[in-house]
Amino acid sequence: MSDALAPEFTAFNRWLAAGELRLPWCDACRRHHWYPMPRCPHCRASDIGWRAVAGRARLYSWTEVSHRFDPRYQGPLPYIVALVEFDDAPGVRLVTNLVDTPREWLAVHLPLVADFRAAGETPPRVLFRAALTRSE
Repeated sequence: MSDALAPEFTAFNRWLAAGELRLPWCDACRRHHWYPMPRCPHCRASDIGWRAVAGRARLYSWTEVSHRFDPRYQGPLPYIVALVEFDDAPGVRLVTNLVDTPREWLAVHLPLVADFRAAGETPPRVLFRAALTRSE
């Protein structure tokens, strides 16, 4: 999806391309939210900006995709689609992909960190990986 199709993501994509993860922030109630929108879903104020988050998250849920549902997809199979919840933006969840994380590690609340290797794609993407390493 391009910015032309979803202009509300223009700022998000610009920050990702710069290697920074920012989420919508309401200055009135001082809370993050996700999906970018002109009014805060918590208090309905219109004082919305973008505030950086550290990129630390927890695995909330996931599924493994094993089949190409779209013949245009040429990436590796299987892959993990994850719903992550940010440590410094409670209640905000983002759908993303997990990378470099063994399947046997997958568990609710698994600590994750943002991975910006796909930030140069069009549109840019943020991936996540386990915050731990194999030796931990």
